Amino acid sequence: MIKYFNIFTFANTASVLLNANMVKSIIQTAATTTVLKYNSATDADQITITHASDATGIAVQNALIAHLEDLMSSSYTNAGPLFTLPVDYVSIGVS
Repeated sequence: MIKYFNIFTFANTASVLLNANMVKSIIQTAATTTVLKYNSATDADQITITHASDATGIAVQNALIAHLEDLMSSSYTNAGPLFTLPVDYVSIGVS
């Protein structure tokens, strides 16, 4: 069974589901962007989350990693619990 990042966007109370099982790495590349890279032969398979500025430079990355750890160690009864970023969400891009 697959588990998901269910990221709350605040945009019309919607959320975005991202596959958590296949994440290869989570890297905060700048104060306003965090990249989830997926297990693939190319670097093109990635999700870029744009968010409000994070003064620490790693708060969003650390929050996503902690959430991934919680997801993978919990039962499958809730495969995509709602997750809110520690800073305001702006957008998500796929490449």
